Amino acid sequence: MKMKLEGTFAVLMTPFIGDKVDYVTFEKQVKRLSGTDVAGYVVNGSTAEFIHLSKEEKKKLVEIVANVRDADKAIIVSACEPNVPDACEICEHAKSVNADAVLICPPYYFCNTAEEMTRYYREIANHSPLPIILYNIPFFTQELGLDIIASLMRHDNVIGIKDSSGNMKRIMHTIHRAKGFDFNVLTGTDDMLFPAFVGGCAGSMTALATIYPQTISSIYRLVKNGDLEKAREVQHSILDDLRRADSQTFPKGYKRLMEEVSKMKFGDKGVIG
Repeated sequence: MKMKLEGTFAVLMTPFIGDKVDYVTFEKQVKRLSGTDVAGYVVNGSTAEFIHLSKEEKKKLVEIVANVRDADKAIIVSACEPNVPDACEICEHAKSVNADAVLICPPYYFCNTAEEMTRYYREIANHSPLPIILYNIPFFTQELGLDIIASLMRHDNVIGIKDSSGNMKRIMHTIHRAKGFDFNVLTGTDDMLFPAFVGGCAGSMTALATIYPQTISSIYRLVKNGDLEKAREVQHSILDDLRRADSQTFPKGYKRLMEEVSKMKFGDKGVIG
């Protein structure tokens, strides 16, 4: 039976002290989500600045989540790597700590044809011991075309997609193409949770679910229960904070908001620092 991919998933952030990962604060961040209504954790995603992490750091972060997770919450591990062997290594490690699925964006840096992107995903899906979630993130890599998604959703080891395009038209077409398949569409954009859930998204994977787990989970729950007026009201309540977070270079604005709300320091690591 395939994993049930639905609900709100919290995309974890990576705290830094200088150039070093702050594992103590990271663990506190995970424990802060204990007892909340989020369906699970996303480790080493975009908001976690995975491009700044070594393989060893990524694995240690996954292991921390595995050790302190709530038993009823899933672990989704980002395996966004520009080549098949490295992605498969992360998949194998995720399986070894009892994670539930892996999240994979298209290979980045070089442009790839639709055929090459499809082959990349198929190779990983054929070898991964965990189910695959596609990741459409056109801000940082190539767009996953609808025909590519339609082809991959037929693979037994591909269970869904996180779409962070912010394009509701595209998301609706993806949901339509997925009819009849055991394949769920989730949004990765906090600004449009309400319309995405109303339109048929089975859930979300977002940074704000880490900052405001109960608030973000409530939008999903309210839509599911048919209380659309209240769900729309909650959606509007987070827009000011989202504009503040997006006024800074990603993901610094979200880390500053997290610091403000959680009273934990997350620091920054990057070329500019």
